[in-house]
Formats: sequence, C-alpha cells, structure tokens
Amino acid sequence: MTELRDDLPRWRQVRNIIVERIESGQYGPGQRIPSVIDLTQEFGIATQTAQKVMVALRKDRWIRTERGMGSFVTTEEERTAGANGASE
Repeated sequence: MTELRDDLPRWRQVRNIIVERIESGQYGPGQRIPSVIDLTQEFGIATQTAQKVMVALRKDRWIRTERGMGSFVTTEEERTAGANGASE
C-alpha cells in the first residue's frame, strides 16, 4: 500500500501521484488507469475519496472516462484543447 502524508488531503495526494505517473510516462496516452476500486486498495482510501480523485483528473483533462470501459489517459492535444478556447 502506498503511504500518504497527513499534511495534504488524501484525494489531492493520490491525484498528484497519478499525474506524476502520467507525466513520467508510466501511464501513456490512451492507456487505462487504475479503477476506483484499484485506487482504494493501493492507497487505502475510501471509495468516495477515490471517486473524488477521478473527478479531479477528468476536470483537469488528465483522463477521459468511457462508460463500461474505464478511464484512460488523454493526449496532450486533448488536455490543451479546453485551455485554448476550444469548445467541449
């Protein structure tokens, strides 16, 4: 189990770890990331906390979720599309 610190909200720490994994290439564009259940097991967090992580990653365009399929890392183009004023 990955240890989390006490000085930051747990959801933010897990979100930051997932972003670091994406930026380092551990999770590449189009690759499926761990599910909510996987996150609860790896980090010892509640389901609601893991869901908050996923919402934050989607909001920041790090991932996209396909119903029934899972959540996948977005491409650089997908991440920057919203920042450049493109419509969603």
